Amino acid sequence: MSAQPIIFLDTETGGMDPAVHPLLTVGLVTLQDGEITRPLHLRVRHDTYTVDPEAMRVNGIDLLTHHDEAHPPAEVAAAIRAYAAEVGRVMLGGHNFAFDLGFLRTLLPDRSRVFRCGHVDTKTTAQFLIHAGILPKKVGTALDQLAKHFGIEYQAHDALEDARTTAIVYNEFLKLVRAAPTT
Repeated sequence: MSAQPIIFLDTETGGMDPAVHPLLTVGLVTLQDGEITRPLHLRVRHDTYTVDPEAMRVNGIDLLTHHDEAHPPAEVAAAIRAYAAEVGRVMLGGHNFAFDLGFLRTLLPDRSRVFRCGHVDTKTTAQFLIHAGILPKKVGTALDQLAKHFGIEYQAHDALEDARTTAIVYNEFLKLVRAAPTT
């Protein structure tokens, strides 16, 4: 029997505050039965960009190039809806996902009609697995630490790469849980 797919999503933004800073990119991948498919990287165009210089240093996005390649928010939201429609109404996943969801809220106010309620958060899952003794405490819960632990090549701060790595980490968590002894 095939497992229910999960769409993993990540964002890159112009800062930490969704009320002030713009959502710049969205990356999505689908995880089903251990396979990652359908990578999609979307750039969001804005009339103005109020950005934090530190955030831009971290994400490495050049705003001039970004603006030329980006699409208006309504088009990006439509692309996400179309992506989800091809998979079906499934759950979303991400790493430290409350951050991404804060930025997604404005772009996709109908998120609860597009995706199932609830979500998978690999940061929270890692914390649980550490507490349960399934994942070593020394690993930590940052995505780069988890990727290193599982031997995953990873270049941080690109929405598509972050979504892909998050999906792989989640799949590794599934393997750990399936291999854990039952009492």
